Amino acid sequence: MNKSTLIKTLVPDVLLPVAVYYLSRRIGVPQEASLLLGAATALVRVLLQAVVSRRFNGLAALVCAGFAVGVLLALLTGDPRFLLARESLLSGLLGLLLLGSCLVGKPLMYALMRRLSADDSANLDEWERLWRSAPQFRKVFLTLTLVWGAGLLTESIVRVPLIYSLPLDVMAGLSTVLQLATFALLIGWSLLYRHRRLSRAATR
Repeated sequence: MNKSTLIKTLVPDVLLPVAVYYLSRRIGVPQEASLLLGAATALVRVLLQAVVSRRFNGLAALVCAGFAVGVLLALLTGDPRFLLARESLLSGLLGLLLLGSCLVGKPLMYALMRRLSADDSANLDEWERLWRSAPQFRKVFLTLTLVWGAGLLTESIVRVPLIYSLPLDVMAGLSTVLQLATFALLIGWSLLYRHRRLSRAATR
């Protein structure tokens, strides 16, 4: 998956919900309903992609789980901000999973990269060989996983308090800016780091 594909995948999932939110608010829809419509937009888009590709992947499951948790907490507490905080809570959970995977010896980023390259069997075989024989190759994925885990966890720690301290109409947009900035930094760093280190590892 290259940089262009990552951007095309990420941006609609992040920008569509906030666009729907502000459009709904502009025509007079209450905050709670607007947040729900924005969250539902992301859910519908992911489900449509799953139907078209005939594959319900981890991303689809994560979005569905986040939507369900956000709606449930919002209904139980009467606080619509849970719909906005759900993505940060999931980011924090994913960050913890990434960091935890480093402790069990198989960084989650390695499994993810293998899945993204599932159509290239020759490349997968080469990766498996390097994983067994090249410590520097393993270090690449350990570093990627640690940085992504720390980045997502930090984003969650920063964004959740802001959601509960700033006006909802402000955070609906600012939350998206923080999310995009976090992913842009992580993706940009990862592409540069992975290309440089994997090329070096492959020549050893």
